[in-house]
Amino acid sequence: MTSPQPSTVRFAAGAALVAAAAMAANVLAYGLRLSGNWLLDAGENGALGALIALLTVATVLQVGTQTAAAVRTAKGDTDPSRLVALGVRLSVATSAVLVLASPVITAVLHLPGLWPALALAAAVGPLNAAGIHLGLLQGSERFGRLAVLTGVVAFGRSGGGLAGLLIGRSAFTTMLGVAIGGVLALAVAYRLSAPVRRGGPAGEPRVGEMLGACSAMLAMLALVNADLLLARAVLPADVSGEYAVGAILTNAAYWAPQVVGVVALPRLAQGHRRALPLSMLVVGFVGLVAVGACVVFGGFAVSVAGKGSYSGLADEAWLFAAAGAGWALVNLLLTARIAGGSRWVASPLWAAGVVEVGAVLAWRPYSLTHTAVVAVGIAVGSVLVAGVLARSGSRADAPVPASVS
Repeated sequence: MTSPQPSTVRFAAGAALVAAAAMAANVLAYGLRLSGNWLLDAGENGALGALIALLTVATVLQVGTQTAAAVRTAKGDTDPSRLVALGVRLSVATSAVLVLASPVITAVLHLPGLWPALALAAAVGPLNAAGIHLGLLQGSERFGRLAVLTGVVAFGRSGGGLAGLLIGRSAFTTMLGVAIGGVLALAVAYRLSAPVRRGGPAGEPRVGEMLGACSAMLAMLALVNADLLLARAVLPADVSGEYAVGAILTNAAYWAPQVVGVVALPRLAQGHRRALPLSMLVVGFVGLVAVGACVVFGGFAVSVAGKGSYSGLADEAWLFAAAGAGWALVNLLLTARIAGGSRWVASPLWAAGVVEVGAVLAWRPYSLTHTAVVAVGIAVGSVLVAGVLARSGSRADAPVPASVS
């Protein structure tokens, strides 16, 4: 009997480590939000929830720069130190925009003053700057260090926020804690990525590539949550609250297999032909398990996702899981296109969002089931479109065989 190949063992071990770190990060994030529910009054908790939502959007830059840096590192054609410098510039620019926009943010979110918005701007900078270091470790397949840094960044973000919440019992001190934790996490990131930054190639990083990856990640984030926002807009408050419970299942099915893309990205960037089919099989299998579990145990899944009387949602639970499973496949195919150097990768996603808005608004009467069915349809259609684009991109990148004279 042959022993497993070292690369297979390394892939599996890396996936396990990164998956554990990602799970810990999600638990910490949920713990911060839950603690706000328990410790703050309704007004302060509403402000904190809005700031956390804005923090999630603003730190899309972290995910985008991580992806772009991982691709460049895997291909070995860019100076890692210059990648870090570019990441710092983009992070500072993002924080500066938020500082300038702080009066508007304060007014729109009905914050008690400028300080919470300024603390948000301070938190965004170091968290986004850490994205490059995550990408360097991901692209060089140093999955042990990547798992450690993933945990450190999550602890700095959510653990720092929780410390600020416990000390000050306000949205401002929570965001200030996130900012301090982010700075400490960034210091650790510099230390962990040091081996990758030494002796790299002399190539220049591509700003457009990083911004394109950020746009794609933002579009992906918007699509995964678009149906929830639409439900809030068109459904009665109690029904939209029920939909929000179902959306937890969507997010669970979407995030569960994300580690596959993280570990596979370096191989995708290096042109390994089996990387994408194998990754799709794994992500697809996880999605099927999620949908099947919701079909068989829909009532239990709903009871875990939310409290209160949501038993009527049990029959539709599988729809939410199916949408999340579809978006997980789209995200993997999107990652493959970014790794392959495709351009305008976000355009089909934004187009899908426009179609989803139109379909939900056009399908009368408005109902929970109609909105969920549209979300599944858009997700499935996006998988098909993304698959065609990924396949055509791989064909375009394939070497042309030499002619025989």
